[in-house]
Amino acid sequence: MSKISPCLWFKTEAEEAANFYASVFPDSSVDKVTRASIDTPGTKTGAVLFVEFTLCGQSFQALNGGEDKPFTEAISLSVLCKDQAEVDRYWAALTAGGGAEIACGWLSDRYGLRWQVVPEPMLQYLRSDDAEAAGRAMRAMMDMVKLDVAKLAAAYEGRGAA
Repeated sequence: MSKISPCLWFKTEAEEAANFYASVFPDSSVDKVTRASIDTPGTKTGAVLFVEFTLCGQSFQALNGGEDKPFTEAISLSVLCKDQAEVDRYWAALTAGGGAEIACGWLSDRYGLRWQVVPEPMLQYLRSDDAEAAGRAMRAMMDMVKLDVAKLAAAYEGRGAA
């Protein structure tokens, strides 16, 4: 486990969520499932208490806390995608089974966790020294739900409305 790992709080779905996330991303696994040795406020003896898992080489933890503590947009996980096909694949996987599209490349998965699905070119556009081009790309992004690499490129290059 990494020295610092995000810990995600679930009511009872920690293992289910960890397995789902590990199935979506390459270089991912559920590494250890710890069961409660005593009754706790969130779990009964023998139930899954804590799950350690890895997504794309980054360690995470999932805790069954027993209470609903909804995720909010105050924290999200950002997925950097090399191209539109990767954006489309992660978008479909993470919204499947009850997830929701939000805006500007953001979505909420079936557990309520917020994700940003971002194509690499968008970061290049935003970091550009050409403020006008960066602004066009940003305006185009603000009108999108799932990000469209071709439309972002057209806006950045001044070939589209933005």
